Amino acid sequence: MRRLLASLALIAAACAAANAAQFEGWGVSCGTGVKVVDCRMETAAVKTTANAARLVAQRAGAPETAPRLVLAVDVEGALNRPRVALAVDGGPPIRFASGADLASAPGAAGGVELRFSDAATRKLLPFLRRGKVLTAEIVAEDRRDLSADFALPGFASALAEVDRAQGRVDRPDALVALVGGDTPAVRSGQVRDVSREHAPPALRQIMVDRDCPVWDRNETDASFLAEESFAADLGGGLTLWAMVCASGATNVDFALFLEDPSRAAGRFEPLLFAAFLESVGWTGVDVLSNVAYDPAKKELTAFDRGRAQGDCGQVGSWEWGGAAFRMVEYRSKEECDGVGEPGKFPIVFRGER
Repeated sequence: MRRLLASLALIAAACAAANAAQFEGWGVSCGTGVKVVDCRMETAAVKTTANAARLVAQRAGAPETAPRLVLAVDVEGALNRPRVALAVDGGPPIRFASGADLASAPGAAGGVELRFSDAATRKLLPFLRRGKVLTAEIVAEDRRDLSADFALPGFASALAEVDRAQGRVDRPDALVALVGGDTPAVRSGQVRDVSREHAPPALRQIMVDRDCPVWDRNETDASFLAEESFAADLGGGLTLWAMVCASGATNVDFALFLEDPSRAAGRFEPLLFAAFLESVGWTGVDVLSNVAYDPAKKELTAFDRGRAQGDCGQVGSWEWGGAAFRMVEYRSKEECDGVGEPGKFPIVFRGER
């Protein structure tokens, strides 16, 4: 039966070859739907202690669908209550235990699939584009430990191909937008990634002093999320630094700073922003969630998700005016009722552009 299933899988792959593309070690295959197509991208392990292993990212073509990450391992029998540790280029690992963020199931062609949740996938995908080798360590009850190394070059290009096939290019829900690193702003140098090791020492110390979990080297979980930080050139020698402070299932929280190198002291000024809740009113906050900056529009945006579905929360946008960020729009919806999307939340404030 296992051989029959494997043969059927090979036949299906051959039928999809006309819609397949290769980007270094990553292969992309998409369906043939007229309006929406489902896509998957995968790479085989370059080294593994299992019979074989594959890393797969897949996304359905329908709107509002989230990408899913799967680690497929060819082993005999089940993996009971597996735990997975993932590390890029030998850096600090992130660990997942069986539960909300990790589930195991038999693979369609045999072996075992370790399936990461939507939230875990959203955290992992930006991490994967930054390095050269992903090392996966798998520990399961009543079984020897397993490991697999995957080559990461070609990953970002494969994501871009999925966006193209699904018609998501330059859309907010594009994989490239989620992962970052291949936008016009990044390519022009106006926005750049900031890794933990390349953050200015003074700013790195500020993040540690703020008790930000992802900057605590004693944390064994999700420490790599500090790598999602970025810096943007605002002109006139000024720089916006957006530094990840903490992360939950639906939000990544950023502390933002304005760097003015002409200052002898207080070179990194913490930025404060107005926020609104119907039950509280207007308040001031020193963190924003899920931040992005568009240098072409000189616009900073943030979306504090009320829950993963995205049908509630707060959405704000601020425009850089040369000396400070000015709020141009703020939307808020506290009721999580399954209705609505961020761009259509009730408007609380709208200024002139």
